[in-house]
Amino acid sequence: MFRLRTLLIAVTLAGAAVIASTPAAVSDRIFWSPSLGRTMPYRVILPDQYASATARYPVLFLLHGYGGGFSDWTAHTKVADYVAGRPLIVVMPEGANSWFVNSETGDAWETYLTSDLITEVDSRFRTTATRDGRMIAGLSMGGYAAVKAGLKHPDLYALVGSFSGAFDITRPGDVFKGESKPDVMAVFGPIGSAVRKANDVFALASTAKVQGLPYFFLACGTSDPWLEPNREMARTLKARGIASEYHEQAGGHDWTFWDAAVKSFLNDPHVPRGK
Repeated sequence: MFRLRTLLIAVTLAGAAVIASTPAAVSDRIFWSPSLGRTMPYRVILPDQYASATARYPVLFLLHGYGGGFSDWTAHTKVADYVAGRPLIVVMPEGANSWFVNSETGDAWETYLTSDLITEVDSRFRTTATRDGRMIAGLSMGGYAAVKAGLKHPDLYALVGSFSGAFDITRPGDVFKGESKPDVMAVFGPIGSAVRKANDVFALASTAKVQGLPYFFLACGTSDPWLEPNREMARTLKARGIASEYHEQAGGHDWTFWDAAVKSFLNDPHVPRGK
């Protein structure tokens, strides 16, 4: 929480304006989240032609991983270069170490993500404010959260992307060893808790109504500790007949892989490319 407070103070002092050290198309904003009861920051990449156009644009919500923050994607990948010239708004919200879950402690991070943030972005920018104009993706913790959001809120997103998703976080003996981490236990509660059951993505994928679900794009490195949970999620989606694709390539749980993965995702035919 100290890191999050520091980030909030820094963004507030910046006046929600463009940060001088970032490219012109990249800016940081703040907004009030009713669900969390506090001000939250996010980073946005606007299309090159946004200021001189009147068009509306689809939005990609891009989520960071555990231990990261809303500035990670532009700091560690070339995502701003990959979307240059594309008719697409990219929004990178702060998620702290929340797993974007309505937690055992009462912090409503999922509602913040799927309601407050969407309302903020649609009211502030010229978005295509429909399901077909909305995508969500993320890495590790963010990959888990993106898939969870797509399964629980299929009316909100047309496309979901996960890179090295930490899908087993609600299970005993998960790869992350969340049971030994106080902040993870604070989010999900003890093994068998109602919060764990409500946010188990394997259970959600196994029971969700297939018709109307978004399209799922999964990617994982062959040296990633979460390789088996990713393979299991890919098998689960395929067995249910849920529209999806799964990619494995050399790589680990690191920014080299995630940079390549987000580039591949953005080049997928389901993502708007423009003329």
